[in-house]
Amino acid sequence: MKKLIKLLSSRLFWFALTMGLQFIVLIIGSFYVSNNTYLLLALLLISLLCALFVSTRDESPDYKNAWMLIIVVFPLAGGLLYLIFGKKKIGRTAVRKILLTRDISRYGEKRLPSSELDEKDAKQIAYIHSVTGFQAFDQTAVKYYSFPDDFFDDVVREIRKAEKFIFIEYFIIAQGRVWTRILHELQLKRREGVDIRILYDDLGSINAVPKNYFLKLREMGFQAYAFNPIAMHMNPRLNYRDHRKIFNIDGNVCFTGGLNLADEYANDIIRFGYWKDNAVRITGPAVWNLTLMFLSVWKGISKSEEDFELFRPQLAMPSDGLVLPFADSPFDDTAIARNVYIQAVNNAQRYVWIVTPYLIPDSEMTTALMIAAGSGVDVRIVTPRYPDKKTVHEVSRSVYRKLVQSGVKVYEFLPGFIHSKTLVSDDRIALVGTANLDYRSFYLHFELSVLFMGGSIIEEVKRDTLYAIDRGEEQAEEKLARVSLVRRLIRTFFGFFAPAL
Repeated sequence: MKKLIKLLSSRLFWFALTMGLQFIVLIIGSFYVSNNTYLLLALLLISLLCALFVSTRDESPDYKNAWMLIIVVFPLAGGLLYLIFGKKKIGRTAVRKILLTRDISRYGEKRLPSSELDEKDAKQIAYIHSVTGFQAFDQTAVKYYSFPDDFFDDVVREIRKAEKFIFIEYFIIAQGRVWTRILHELQLKRREGVDIRILYDDLGSINAVPKNYFLKLREMGFQAYAFNPIAMHMNPRLNYRDHRKIFNIDGNVCFTGGLNLADEYANDIIRFGYWKDNAVRITGPAVWNLTLMFLSVWKGISKSEEDFELFRPQLAMPSDGLVLPFADSPFDDTAIARNVYIQAVNNAQRYVWIVTPYLIPDSEMTTALMIAAGSGVDVRIVTPRYPDKKTVHEVSRSVYRKLVQSGVKVYEFLPGFIHSKTLVSDDRIALVGTANLDYRSFYLHFELSVLFMGGSIIEEVKRDTLYAIDRGEEQAEEKLARVSLVRRLIRTFFGFFAPAL
Protein backbone atom coordinates (compact mmCIF):
# COMPACT_ATOMS: atom_id res chain seq x y z
CA MET A 1 0.00 0.00 0.00
CA LYS A 2 2.85 2.40 0.88
CA LYS A 3 4.49 1.72 -2.50
CA LEU A 4 1.18 2.36 -4.28
CA ILE A 5 0.64 5.65 -2.45
CA LYS A 6 4.20 6.70 -3.21
CA LEU A 7 3.71 5.84 -6.87
CA LEU A 8 0.40 7.70 -7.16
CA SER A 9 1.86 10.78 -5.47
CA SER A 10 4.98 10.96 -7.64
CA ARG A 11 5.41 13.62 -10.30
CA LEU A 12 6.92 11.07 -12.68
CA PHE A 13 3.80 8.87 -12.52
CA TRP A 14 1.46 11.72 -13.39
CA PHE A 15 3.82 13.02 -16.04
CA ALA A 16 4.03 9.57 -17.69
CA LEU A 17 0.28 9.07 -17.38
CA THR A 18 -0.48 12.46 -18.90
CA MET A 19 1.91 11.89 -21.80
CA GLY A 20 0.50 8.40 -22.39
CA LEU A 21 -3.09 9.63 -22.47
CA GLN A 22 -2.20 12.44 -24.87
CA PHE A 23 -0.44 9.96 -27.15
CA ILE A 24 -3.47 7.64 -27.13
CA VAL A 25 -5.85 10.53 -27.80
CA LEU A 26 -3.65 11.68 -30.68
CA ILE A 27 -3.56 8.22 -32.28
CA ILE A 28 -7.26 7.45 -31.77
CA GLY A 29 -8.34 10.97 -32.68
CA SER A 30 -6.47 10.79 -35.97
CA PHE A 31 -8.60 7.83 -37.04
CA TYR A 32 -11.85 9.61 -36.24
CA VAL A 33 -11.08 12.39 -38.70
CA SER A 34 -11.35 9.87 -41.53
CA ASN A 35 -15.00 10.93 -41.87
CA ASN A 36 -13.89 14.47 -42.59
CA THR A 37 -12.23 14.58 -45.96
CA TYR A 38 -10.52 17.90 -45.43
CA LEU A 39 -9.01 16.96 -42.05
CA LEU A 40 -8.00 13.58 -43.44
CA LEU A 41 -6.21 15.17 -46.38
CA ALA A 42 -4.59 17.76 -44.10
CA LEU A 43 -3.12 15.08 -41.80
CA LEU A 44 -1.94 12.99 -44.75
CA LEU A 45 -0.34 16.08 -46.27
CA ILE A 46 1.44 16.89 -42.99
CA SER A 47 2.76 13.32 -42.80
CA LEU A 48 3.86 13.41 -46.44
CA LEU A 49 5.68 16.71 -45.98
CA CYS A 50 7.31 15.44 -42.78
CA ALA A 51 8.42 12.26 -44.56
CA LEU A 52 10.00 14.34 -47.33
CA PHE A 53 11.63 16.60 -44.75
CA VAL A 54 13.02 13.63 -42.79
CA SER A 55 14.41 12.00 -45.93
CA THR A 56 16.39 15.12 -46.82
CA ARG A 57 17.67 15.91 -43.29
CA ASP A 58 21.36 15.63 -42.54
CA GLU A 59 20.74 13.11 -39.75
CA SER A 60 21.80 9.59 -38.81
CA PRO A 61 20.23 7.07 -41.25
CA ASP A 62 18.93 5.11 -38.25
CA TYR A 63 17.17 8.21 -36.90
CA LYS A 64 15.58 8.92 -40.27
CA ASN A 65 14.52 5.29 -40.83
CA ALA A 66 12.84 5.14 -37.42
CA TRP A 67 10.76 8.23 -38.09
CA MET A 68 9.93 7.10 -41.61
CA LEU A 69 8.58 3.85 -40.15
CA ILE A 70 6.52 5.74 -37.55
CA ILE A 71 5.00 7.90 -40.30
CA VAL A 72 4.23 4.80 -42.40
CA VAL A 73 2.69 2.89 -39.48
CA PHE A 74 0.70 5.94 -38.33
CA PRO A 75 0.07 7.84 -41.57
CA LEU A 76 -2.45 10.20 -39.94
CA ALA A 77 -0.71 10.89 -36.63
CA GLY A 78 2.89 10.22 -37.70
CA GLY A 79 3.49 13.71 -39.06
CA LEU A 80 2.16 15.34 -35.88
CA LEU A 81 4.32 13.03 -33.75
CA TYR A 82 7.38 14.05 -35.71
CA LEU A 83 6.58 17.75 -35.34
CA ILE A 84 6.23 17.24 -31.58
CA PHE A 85 9.16 14.92 -30.84
CA GLY A 86 11.35 14.55 -33.91
CA LYS A 87 12.04 18.04 -35.18
CA LYS A 88 15.17 19.36 -33.52
CA LYS A 89 14.97 22.96 -34.69
CA ILE A 90 12.47 24.40 -32.22
CA GLY A 91 12.87 28.10 -32.87
CA ARG A 92 15.34 30.78 -31.90
CA THR A 93 13.52 31.82 -28.75
CA ALA A 94 13.43 28.26 -27.39
CA VAL A 95 17.06 27.69 -28.30
CA ARG A 96 18.04 30.82 -26.38
CA LYS A 97 16.20 29.47 -23.36
CA ILE A 98 18.06 26.16 -23.64
CA LEU A 99 21.33 27.76 -24.64
CA LEU A 100 23.84 25.57 -26.34
CA THR A 101 27.57 25.86 -25.74
CA ARG A 102 29.19 27.21 -28.86
CA ASP A 103 31.13 30.18 -30.17
CA ILE A 104 33.35 30.12 -27.09
CA SER A 105 36.63 30.14 -28.99
CA ARG A 106 37.23 33.81 -28.12
CA TYR A 107 37.70 32.73 -24.50
CA GLY A 108 40.16 29.96 -25.29
CA GLU A 109 43.90 29.59 -25.08
CA LYS A 110 46.29 28.92 -27.92
CA ARG A 111 46.42 25.28 -28.84
CA LEU A 112 49.52 23.28 -28.03
CA PRO A 113 51.67 22.77 -31.14
CA SER A 114 50.67 19.61 -32.98
CA SER A 115 54.37 18.75 -33.30
CA GLU A 116 54.30 17.76 -29.63
CA LEU A 117 51.71 15.06 -30.35
CA ASP A 118 51.32 11.90 -32.35
CA GLU A 119 49.72 12.74 -35.70
CA LYS A 120 46.47 10.91 -34.92
CA ASP A 121 46.24 12.51 -31.48
CA ALA A 122 46.86 15.95 -32.95
CA LYS A 123 44.07 15.40 -35.47
CA GLN A 124 41.66 14.29 -32.76
CA ILE A 125 42.36 17.45 -30.76
CA ALA A 126 42.09 19.53 -33.93
CA TYR A 127 38.68 18.00 -34.72
CA ILE A 128 37.26 18.72 -31.27
CA HIS A 129 38.58 22.26 -31.37
CA SER A 130 37.23 22.93 -34.86
CA VAL A 131 33.66 21.89 -34.03
CA THR A 132 33.42 23.07 -30.40
CA GLY A 133 36.06 25.76 -29.88
CA PHE A 134 37.37 24.01 -26.76
CA GLN A 135 41.13 23.72 -26.21
CA ALA A 136 43.46 21.06 -24.81
CA PHE A 137 45.47 21.97 -21.71
CA ASP A 138 48.58 20.77 -19.94
CA GLN A 139 49.61 21.87 -16.41
CA THR A 140 46.49 20.07 -15.18
CA ALA A 141 46.31 17.40 -12.48
CA VAL A 142 43.75 14.59 -12.63
CA LYS A 143 42.38 12.15 -10.07
CA TYR A 144 40.28 9.21 -11.21
CA TYR A 145 37.58 7.68 -9.01
CA SER A 146 36.77 4.04 -9.72
CA PHE A 147 34.22 3.97 -6.90
CA PRO A 148 32.01 6.61 -5.23
CA ASP A 149 33.44 6.39 -1.70
CA ASP A 150 36.37 8.78 -2.05
CA PHE A 151 34.53 10.95 -4.57
CA PHE A 152 31.91 12.33 -2.18
CA ASP A 153 34.50 12.80 0.57
CA ASP A 154 36.71 14.79 -1.80
CA VAL A 155 33.79 16.92 -2.99
CA VAL A 156 33.11 17.94 0.61
CA ARG A 157 36.80 18.70 1.20
CA GLU A 158 36.97 20.92 -1.88
CA ILE A 159 33.75 22.75 -0.93
CA ARG A 160 35.38 23.69 2.36
CA LYS A 161 38.28 25.26 0.44
CA ALA A 162 36.04 27.43 -1.78
CA GLU A 163 36.74 31.17 -1.62
CA LYS A 164 34.86 32.77 -4.54
CA PHE A 165 32.27 30.58 -6.24
CA ILE A 166 30.82 27.08 -6.61
CA PHE A 167 29.00 26.05 -9.80
CA ILE A 168 26.84 22.90 -9.71
CA GLU A 169 25.14 21.44 -12.81
CA TYR A 170 23.70 17.93 -12.51
CA PHE A 171 21.16 15.71 -14.22
CA ILE A 172 20.02 14.36 -10.85
CA ILE A 173 20.06 16.00 -7.44
CA ALA A 174 18.19 13.80 -4.97
CA GLN A 175 17.18 14.44 -1.40
CA GLY A 176 18.94 11.97 0.87
CA ARG A 177 22.14 11.44 2.83
CA VAL A 178 24.50 12.47 0.01
CA TRP A 179 22.73 15.71 -0.90
CA THR A 180 22.01 16.60 2.74
CA ARG A 181 25.72 16.36 3.52
CA ILE A 182 26.71 18.45 0.50
CA LEU A 183 23.92 20.98 1.08
CA HIS A 184 25.07 21.53 4.67
CA GLU A 185 28.58 22.38 3.47
CA LEU A 186 27.19 24.68 0.77
CA GLN A 187 25.11 26.58 3.32
CA LEU A 188 28.19 27.16 5.46
CA LYS A 189 30.04 28.52 2.43
CA ARG A 190 27.10 30.71 1.45
CA ARG A 191 27.27 32.37 4.86
CA GLU A 192 30.91 33.18 4.11
CA GLY A 193 29.82 35.04 0.98
CA VAL A 194 30.74 32.41 -1.61
CA ASP A 195 28.70 32.73 -4.83
CA ILE A 196 26.86 29.40 -5.21
CA ARG A 197 24.84 28.57 -8.34
CA ILE A 198 22.89 25.35 -8.78
CA LEU A 199 21.33 23.84 -11.94
CA TYR A 200 19.51 20.52 -12.02
CA ASP A 201 17.53 18.87 -14.79
CA ASP A 202 13.83 18.99 -14.01
CA LEU A 203 13.01 15.62 -15.59
CA GLY A 204 16.15 13.91 -14.30
CA SER A 205 15.30 15.00 -10.75
CA ILE A 206 11.53 14.68 -11.10
CA ASN A 207 11.15 11.99 -8.42
CA ALA A 208 14.21 13.04 -6.44
CA VAL A 209 13.24 16.54 -5.27
CA PRO A 210 9.89 18.32 -4.80
CA LYS A 211 8.34 20.38 -7.57
CA ASN A 212 9.96 23.83 -7.86
CA TYR A 213 12.76 22.75 -5.53
CA PHE A 214 14.88 25.56 -6.95
CA LEU A 215 12.63 28.02 -5.09
CA LYS A 216 13.55 26.36 -1.81
CA LEU A 217 17.22 26.58 -2.74
CA ARG A 218 16.79 30.28 -3.42
CA GLU A 219 15.27 30.71 0.04
CA MET A 220 18.51 29.26 1.41
CA GLY A 221 20.47 32.00 -0.35
CA PHE A 222 21.62 30.12 -3.45
CA GLN A 223 21.07 31.08 -7.06
CA ALA A 224 19.20 28.11 -8.55
CA TYR A 225 17.21 26.99 -11.60
CA ALA A 226 15.61 23.83 -12.89
CA PHE A 227 16.83 23.14 -16.42
CA ASN A 228 14.07 22.94 -19.06
CA PRO A 229 11.09 22.59 -16.63
CA ILE A 230 8.71 19.87 -17.76
CA ALA A 231 5.18 20.70 -18.90
CA MET A 232 2.24 18.31 -18.78
CA HIS A 233 1.66 18.54 -22.51
CA MET A 234 3.48 17.18 -25.51
CA ASN A 235 6.09 19.58 -26.82
CA PRO A 236 9.44 19.25 -28.63
CA ARG A 237 11.43 20.59 -25.68
CA LEU A 238 10.68 17.53 -23.53
CA ASN A 239 13.44 15.56 -25.26
CA TYR A 240 16.26 17.98 -24.56
CA ARG A 241 17.70 17.19 -21.13
CA ASP A 242 20.83 18.43 -19.36
CA HIS A 243 22.71 15.19 -18.65
CA ARG A 244 25.97 16.90 -17.64
CA LYS A 245 27.66 16.61 -14.24
CA ILE A 246 29.73 19.61 -13.16
CA PHE A 247 30.88 20.46 -9.62
CA ASN A 248 33.18 23.44 -10.06
CA ILE A 249 35.01 25.10 -7.17
CA ASP A 250 36.59 28.53 -7.81
CA GLY A 251 37.30 27.59 -11.43
CA ASN A 252 40.39 25.72 -10.25
CA VAL A 253 38.92 22.33 -9.34
CA CYS A 254 36.07 20.52 -11.07
CA PHE A 255 34.47 17.10 -10.65
CA THR A 256 32.65 15.34 -13.48
CA GLY A 257 31.86 11.82 -14.72
CA GLY A 258 28.96 9.43 -14.32
CA LEU A 259 28.10 10.03 -10.67
CA ASN A 260 25.01 12.07 -9.81
CA LEU A 261 24.32 13.61 -6.40
CA ALA A 262 22.03 10.85 -5.13
CA ASP A 263 22.18 8.06 -2.55
CA GLU A 264 21.95 5.18 -5.03
CA TYR A 265 25.19 6.37 -6.65
CA ALA A 266 26.90 5.95 -3.26
CA ASN A 267 25.24 2.52 -2.79
CA ASP A 268 23.30 3.85 0.20
CA ILE A 269 20.22 2.61 -1.63
CA ILE A 270 20.44 -0.75 -3.41
CA ARG A 271 18.19 -0.95 -6.46
CA PHE A 272 19.95 -2.96 -9.19
CA GLY A 273 22.66 -4.81 -7.31
CA TYR A 274 25.96 -3.04 -6.71
CA TRP A 275 26.07 0.35 -8.47
CA LYS A 276 29.43 0.73 -10.23
CA ASP A 277 30.27 4.23 -11.39
CA ASN A 278 33.17 6.62 -11.88
CA ALA A 279 34.23 10.25 -11.82
CA VAL A 280 37.28 12.47 -12.29
CA ARG A 281 38.63 15.51 -10.49
CA ILE A 282 40.40 18.03 -12.71
CA THR A 283 42.65 20.66 -11.16
CA GLY A 284 44.24 23.47 -13.16
CA PRO A 285 43.77 25.31 -16.47
CA ALA A 286 41.57 22.63 -18.13
CA VAL A 287 38.77 23.48 -15.69
CA TRP A 288 38.25 26.59 -17.83
CA ASN A 289 36.39 24.54 -20.45
CA LEU A 290 33.97 23.25 -17.80
CA THR A 291 33.49 26.76 -16.43
CA LEU A 292 32.56 27.96 -19.92
CA MET A 293 30.05 25.12 -20.30
CA PHE A 294 28.32 26.05 -17.08
CA LEU A 295 28.31 29.80 -17.64
CA SER A 296 26.96 29.56 -21.19
CA VAL A 297 23.96 27.55 -19.99
CA TRP A 298 23.54 29.72 -16.88
CA LYS A 299 23.56 32.88 -18.98
CA GLY A 300 20.81 31.50 -21.20
CA ILE A 301 18.58 30.35 -18.35
CA SER A 302 19.08 33.28 -15.97
CA LYS A 303 19.10 35.84 -18.80
CA SER A 304 21.98 37.57 -17.06
CA GLU A 305 25.13 39.07 -18.53
CA GLU A 306 28.39 37.61 -17.25
CA ASP A 307 32.00 38.65 -17.59
CA PHE A 308 33.39 35.18 -18.15
CA GLU A 309 36.93 36.44 -17.64
CA LEU A 310 36.26 36.83 -13.91
CA PHE A 311 36.05 33.05 -13.54
CA ARG A 312 39.31 32.00 -15.18
CA PRO A 313 41.47 29.41 -13.34
CA GLN A 314 44.20 30.83 -11.16
CA LEU A 315 46.00 27.56 -10.51
CA ALA A 316 48.61 25.64 -12.52
CA MET A 317 49.76 22.13 -11.67
CA PRO A 318 52.60 19.86 -12.86
CA SER A 319 51.57 18.46 -16.24
CA ASP A 320 50.15 14.94 -16.35
CA GLY A 321 49.26 14.54 -20.00
CA LEU A 322 46.82 16.67 -21.99
CA VAL A 323 43.25 17.28 -20.81
CA LEU A 324 40.47 18.42 -23.14
CA PRO A 325 36.93 18.74 -21.71
CA PHE A 326 34.35 19.41 -24.45
CA ALA A 327 30.59 19.84 -24.63
CA ASP A 328 27.93 18.33 -26.86
CA SER A 329 24.46 19.67 -27.59
CA PRO A 330 21.35 18.46 -29.46
CA PHE A 331 21.49 21.66 -31.51
CA ASP A 332 25.02 21.22 -32.79
CA ASP A 333 25.38 20.56 -36.48
CA THR A 334 27.14 17.27 -35.75
CA ALA A 335 27.06 14.51 -33.13
CA ILE A 336 30.36 15.52 -31.56
CA ALA A 337 30.63 12.92 -28.78
CA ARG A 338 29.73 10.11 -31.18
CA ASN A 339 32.26 11.28 -33.75
CA VAL A 340 35.03 11.48 -31.14
CA TYR A 341 34.22 7.90 -30.12
CA ILE A 342 34.31 6.78 -33.76
CA GLN A 343 37.60 8.60 -34.33
CA ALA A 344 39.12 6.91 -31.27
CA VAL A 345 37.94 3.48 -32.47
CA ASN A 346 39.30 4.11 -35.96
CA ASN A 347 42.66 5.25 -34.56
CA ALA A 348 43.11 2.20 -32.31
CA GLN A 349 46.04 -0.04 -33.23
CA ARG A 350 46.10 -2.62 -30.41
CA TYR A 351 42.98 -2.30 -28.28
CA VAL A 352 39.96 -0.15 -27.54
CA TRP A 353 37.81 -0.93 -24.47
CA ILE A 354 34.49 0.75 -23.76
CA VAL A 355 32.23 0.77 -20.71
CA THR A 356 28.64 1.98 -21.13
CA PRO A 357 25.35 1.37 -19.32
CA TYR A 358 23.38 1.58 -22.58
CA LEU A 359 24.76 0.06 -25.78
CA ILE A 360 22.62 1.36 -28.64
CA PRO A 361 25.15 2.45 -31.28
CA ASP A 362 24.00 3.87 -34.60
CA SER A 363 25.04 2.22 -37.86
CA GLU A 364 28.22 4.31 -38.23
CA MET A 365 29.40 3.49 -34.71
CA THR A 366 28.54 -0.19 -35.17
CA THR A 367 30.48 -0.31 -38.43
CA ALA A 368 33.53 1.32 -36.84
CA LEU A 369 33.54 -1.24 -34.00
CA MET A 370 33.16 -4.15 -36.43
CA ILE A 371 35.91 -2.90 -38.75
CA ALA A 372 38.29 -2.42 -35.83
CA ALA A 373 37.61 -5.91 -34.49
CA GLY A 374 37.93 -7.39 -37.98
CA SER A 375 41.28 -5.65 -38.35
CA GLY A 376 42.72 -7.41 -35.32
CA VAL A 377 42.11 -4.68 -32.75
CA ASP A 378 41.08 -6.02 -29.33
CA VAL A 379 37.61 -4.46 -29.00
CA ARG A 380 35.81 -5.02 -25.69
CA ILE A 381 32.57 -3.53 -24.40
CA VAL A 382 31.19 -3.80 -20.87
CA THR A 383 27.46 -3.35 -20.14
CA PRO A 384 25.36 -4.12 -17.03
CA ARG A 385 23.81 -7.48 -16.18
CA TYR A 386 21.12 -5.83 -14.05
CA PRO A 387 19.69 -2.79 -15.90
CA ASP A 388 17.88 0.23 -14.55
CA LYS A 389 15.74 0.34 -17.70
CA LYS A 390 14.71 -3.13 -18.88
CA THR A 391 13.39 -2.09 -22.29
CA VAL A 392 16.57 -0.19 -23.10
CA HIS A 393 18.65 -3.18 -21.96
CA GLU A 394 16.76 -5.46 -24.34
CA VAL A 395 17.67 -3.08 -27.16
CA SER A 396 21.31 -3.20 -26.02
CA ARG A 397 21.23 -6.98 -26.08
CA SER A 398 19.82 -6.95 -29.61
CA VAL A 399 23.19 -5.53 -30.75
CA TYR A 400 25.35 -8.18 -29.04
CA ARG A 401 25.23 -10.94 -31.63
CA LYS A 402 26.15 -8.77 -34.60
CA LEU A 403 29.11 -7.32 -32.72
CA VAL A 404 30.26 -10.67 -31.33
CA GLN A 405 30.13 -12.27 -34.79
CA SER A 406 32.53 -9.58 -36.03
CA GLY A 407 35.02 -10.26 -33.21
CA VAL A 408 33.94 -7.70 -30.59
CA LYS A 409 33.96 -9.10 -27.04
CA VAL A 410 30.92 -8.07 -25.00
CA TYR A 411 30.75 -8.54 -21.22
CA GLU A 412 27.88 -8.05 -18.80
CA PHE A 413 28.97 -6.78 -15.38
CA LEU A 414 27.64 -9.41 -12.95
CA PRO A 415 27.62 -7.64 -9.54
CA GLY A 416 24.93 -5.20 -10.68
CA PHE A 417 24.45 -2.01 -12.67
CA ILE A 418 27.48 -0.30 -14.20
CA HIS A 419 26.90 3.37 -14.99
CA SER A 420 30.43 4.40 -16.02
CA LYS A 421 30.98 5.92 -19.46
CA THR A 422 34.59 5.39 -20.50
CA LEU A 423 36.86 4.52 -23.41
CA VAL A 424 40.53 3.61 -23.20
CA SER A 425 42.80 2.77 -26.13
CA ASP A 426 46.39 1.69 -26.78
CA ASP A 427 47.68 3.00 -23.40
CA ARG A 428 47.47 6.38 -25.16
CA ILE A 429 44.07 8.00 -24.77
CA ALA A 430 41.01 7.79 -22.55
CA LEU A 431 37.54 9.32 -22.56
CA VAL A 432 35.56 9.88 -19.38
CA GLY A 433 32.30 11.77 -19.33
CA THR A 434 28.52 11.80 -19.13
CA ALA A 435 27.59 10.53 -22.61
CA ASN A 436 26.21 7.02 -23.00
CA LEU A 437 26.65 5.00 -26.18
CA ASP A 438 23.07 5.59 -27.32
CA TYR A 439 20.96 7.91 -29.45
CA ARG A 440 19.62 9.95 -26.54
CA SER A 441 23.11 10.97 -25.39
CA PHE A 442 24.52 11.46 -28.87
CA TYR A 443 21.57 13.34 -30.39
CA LEU A 444 19.16 14.65 -27.73
CA HIS A 445 21.04 15.45 -24.51
CA PHE A 446 23.38 18.20 -23.39
CA GLU A 447 26.49 16.17 -22.53
CA LEU A 448 30.16 16.60 -21.78
CA SER A 449 33.23 14.41 -22.20
CA VAL A 450 36.88 14.74 -21.22
CA LEU A 451 39.58 13.50 -23.58
CA PHE A 452 42.84 12.54 -21.88
CA MET A 453 46.04 12.02 -23.84
CA GLY A 454 48.92 10.50 -21.94
CA GLY A 455 49.31 10.86 -18.20
CA SER A 456 48.63 8.56 -15.27
CA ILE A 457 44.85 8.50 -15.76
CA ILE A 458 45.18 6.25 -18.84
CA GLU A 459 46.43 3.40 -16.67
CA GLU A 460 43.76 4.16 -14.06
CA VAL A 461 40.93 3.89 -16.61
CA LYS A 462 42.49 0.73 -18.06
CA ARG A 463 42.75 -0.88 -14.63
CA ASP A 464 39.15 0.07 -13.81
CA THR A 465 37.94 -1.39 -17.11
CA LEU A 466 39.80 -4.65 -16.44
CA TYR A 467 38.14 -4.75 -12.99
CA ALA A 468 34.74 -4.67 -14.72
CA ILE A 469 35.76 -7.20 -17.39
CA ASP A 470 37.07 -9.64 -14.77
CA ARG A 471 33.69 -9.44 -13.01
CA GLY A 472 31.72 -9.74 -16.22
CA GLU A 473 30.33 -12.63 -18.21
CA GLU A 474 31.43 -12.75 -21.83
CA GLN A 475 28.53 -13.06 -24.23
CA ALA A 476 29.19 -16.17 -26.33
CA GLU A 477 27.81 -16.38 -29.85
CA GLU A 478 26.37 -19.85 -29.14
CA LYS A 479 24.32 -18.50 -26.24
CA LEU A 480 23.16 -15.47 -28.21
CA ALA A 481 22.02 -17.76 -31.04
CA ARG A 482 19.70 -19.60 -28.64
CA VAL A 483 17.61 -16.53 -27.84
CA SER A 484 13.94 -17.28 -28.49
CA LEU A 485 12.24 -15.97 -31.62
CA VAL A 486 9.73 -13.98 -29.57
CA ARG A 487 12.48 -12.21 -27.62
CA ARG A 488 14.35 -11.50 -30.86
CA LEU A 489 11.26 -9.91 -32.37
CA ILE A 490 10.71 -7.79 -29.27
CA ARG A 491 14.33 -6.64 -29.31
CA THR A 492 14.16 -5.90 -33.04
CA PHE A 493 10.95 -3.92 -32.60
CA PHE A 494 12.31 -1.72 -29.82
CA GLY A 495 15.67 -1.48 -31.53
CA PHE A 496 14.18 -0.09 -34.72
CA PHE A 497 12.32 2.62 -32.87
CA ALA A 498 15.22 3.38 -30.47
CA PRO A 499 16.61 6.31 -32.51
CA ALA A 500 13.25 8.12 -32.30
CA LEU A 501 12.65 7.47 -28.60
